[in-house]
Amino acid sequence: MNEQQYTWKNIINSGYGKRIDVNKNTVLFRQGEIGQGFYYLEKGEVRISLLSNQGSERDIDYVMPGDLLGEQGFNHNPYFTTASSTIPSTLYFFSKKDFDLLCVDIPEAANMLMNSLIVKVRLLAETTSILNAPADYRLAHLLYKLHLRENDFKVKLSQVSLARFIGTSRVTVYKIINQWKAEEMIYYDQGYIHFLDITKLKYFLDNALYSSSK
Repeated sequence: MNEQQYTWKNIINSGYGKRIDVNKNTVLFRQGEIGQGFYYLEKGEVRISLLSNQGSERDIDYVMPGDLLGEQGFNHNPYFTTASSTIPSTLYFFSKKDFDLLCVDIPEAANMLMNSLIVKVRLLAETTSILNAPADYRLAHLLYKLHLRENDFKVKLSQVSLARFIGTSRVTVYKIINQWKAEEMIYYDQGYIHFLDITKLKYFLDNALYSSSK
C-alpha cells in the first residue's frame, strides 16, 4: 500500500490508537501543558481555544470527525491551545510510544502527522492575526476554512458555537447569517451551515477588510 492510500481512518480501523469516549465539556488538553500525545476525532466535535496574554480566552477553531488535534504534543512539546469537547465525542489517542510503533509499521504516518501539524500552525497564525477584525469577517474566515478542510458544502455547527468563536452574541450571528442568506451566500438550517456560493464568500474575505479601512 502506498502513502496515498493511507488515511487516519484506515489506520484507526487497523487497530492503532487508544479509544477514548468523553462527555460534553471534557478538557482534552490545556494551552501550555506538556504534550503527552495527539488525538484523532472519530465522532463528535472539539472546540479549540486560545488564551491571550491578557487572560481572555477565545475560540479559534472547531475540530470535526476525521481530523487530528494536539499534533504538537506528540513529542512532549507544549500544546499551543486548549481543546475541549462540545458534545459527547469519541477519539483515539496516540502517545509518543504508540506513534513510534505506528511509524515502524507505517513509516508514511510520520509525514501524515507533520503535514497536519504544518497546516495547523499556518491556520493558527492566520486566525490569531484577525482576532480583532469585524465579526462578519471572522465568521466568514471560519466558515471558509471549514469548507476547505471538510471539502463539503455544508458543515454542522451550532449558532452558539459560532457566537463563541467570533466573540459576540447569537443575535449578531443570526443577523449576519440572515444577511448572507439574502445575498445567496449561505443559509443555516437544523444545525448545518449550507454554502450556496463559495465564490461570494471568498470575495467577501478578499475585500471586507479593505472596504472597512477606507
